[in-house]
Amino acid sequence: MSVVAALKDGARTALYRAGALGAWHRWRNRRALTVLMFHRVLPANDPAFALAEREFTFTLDGFRRTLDFVQRHYSVVSLGDLQAARLGRAALPLNPLLITFDDGWRDTLTHAVPELARRSLPAVLFLASEVVTLDGPRWWQDALVAAMAKPGATDRLCATAGWSEAPKGSASQALAAHLGALPEAARRAWLERHAPGVLNQIAERQMVTLDELQAMKEGPLAIGGHGHTHSPLTLSPDPEAELQTSQRMLDVLNQTVRSMSFPHGAWSSELAAMARKSGFDWIFTSDAVLADMSRLPSPLPALGRIHVPENAWTCRAGDIDPARLATFLFSRPLQHF
Repeated sequence: MSVVAALKDGARTALYRAGALGAWHRWRNRRALTVLMFHRVLPANDPAFALAEREFTFTLDGFRRTLDFVQRHYSVVSLGDLQAARLGRAALPLNPLLITFDDGWRDTLTHAVPELARRSLPAVLFLASEVVTLDGPRWWQDALVAAMAKPGATDRLCATAGWSEAPKGSASQALAAHLGALPEAARRAWLERHAPGVLNQIAERQMVTLDELQAMKEGPLAIGGHGHTHSPLTLSPDPEAELQTSQRMLDVLNQTVRSMSFPHGAWSSELAAMARKSGFDWIFTSDAVLADMSRLPSPLPALGRIHVPENAWTCRAGDIDPARLATFLFSRPLQHF
């Protein structure tokens, strides 16, 4: 760490410990909704942790430290609380925060939810509805990420998809859309042919099942939509079908408040309008902004969420650091309506 960086880090720590950062946050963000986005939560010694995509995986200990921070500085709200505020039935508390998880990983149920329940904290799982029916133990999108991580793999996989050159924008999103449009058997065959062995690196099922979701007692976890195949809706050949299939899964799961987040964070105002037409009350992006909740227009705009990583931005010496987490979250741009 450079001298300048060390001085900045020391100043940040001093301001946090003196309570200055917390006081500023309590004033500045008193009416702002912070939405945190998590994906996976695993114990560091779990064999699955070694194969998980680190950017989107929290250690269980790091998750606990983050929740400690959240409870110190925020009022955690549920999707039901947001809906009550939207309908004028109740006011939101100061410094509200919503905890969300994406995709439908089984470790959300086995590791994250018990920790939330112990603290009586609500959350939302944005479920890619297809995952509950998939047969293989490893999610095909996780296998695709692993395959693309190998040197030179992106160009090679793009070529096997029939593209003479890498697509504009995100190659990973383009490949996810390409595979998502295939039937499951064809998708898995494509991966086996072009990335041999990558599907078999995981032996135990990674994703939740419908039975597991239906067996959940009423507790901290609401379910929202996250598309059907988890393909980016901006590249989907039929985004309306993705949204409608997701809605049908929420019917099966008896979700009264309808919410969704955009897979891969890929969205447009036209897709947001389509999601509202499909019946979603609450629509979330992956834009790292806070939402000013002092005025709630109708229809509601798409609200931002903040992806929280467990890395140098939020950690010191490998552990979640409150001062770094404070500066990571408190000063995000405010989304006014």
